[in-house]
Amino acid sequence: MYIELKEIKGKHYVMLRHEASKMNVDGTIDEITKEKPVAQFMSSNPVEAYNVARQFAKQNKCLIRATKGGIETPEVPIPPDLFEE
Repeated sequence: MYIELKEIKGKHYVMLRHEASKMNVDGTIDEITKEKPVAQFMSSNPVEAYNVARQFAKQNKCLIRATKGGIETPEVPIPPDLFEE
């Protein structure tokens, strides 16, 4: 598991990522899962996004991978509206 901090079009996304792989008999490694990226946090402030990524990494005892760009924009979960009656 690792934390991915990705910058796309001025927005910074923090995502929890899992590396799932399988070793073949001949010693090669195949990546077996390609999950759709889901952002746990999004900000236009790079320092704020880095601080959140650092906290996630500290809690999960894993590393942070910082990337830029990409084809696919991560999904951002929509929180339930708690104030709607």
